[in-house]
Amino acid sequence: MNQAKLHFWQLSFIFLVVAVLALFQVWSNNQAESSDMMTQMMGQSMGDMMRMMHASNITLSDLLTWKQEMAQTMNMNMHDQGGYLRWLHDFTTSIIFFLTPFILAGTLLLLIVWHLS
Repeated sequence: MNQAKLHFWQLSFIFLVVAVLALFQVWSNNQAESSDMMTQMMGQSMGDMMRMMHASNITLSDLLTWKQEMAQTMNMNMHDQGGYLRWLHDFTTSIIFFLTPFILAGTLLLLIVWHLS
């Protein structure tokens, strides 16, 4: 095997290992966050849990107005948090999503041409 090609394969293998380790780290952080949430829920007192779950004095109109108020609050919060950074995030994500097939096809084409040379 050509020495230049050997360096390429070594570098490709190192990149693959780094990518797999990064994905494993993200996955383990997600698992830790979900277990922390369960710990927080279990750490509440029984009185707090009963107060949250108790709904004997709530009428249907109270629930409907609460739902409308929550929807308006959530809608306002999403707009407040968004702005330019949210637009930039959505734009770059969609660009990456749409260009991924072309990037993969170009990589495959270059790999075939490179392997034949």
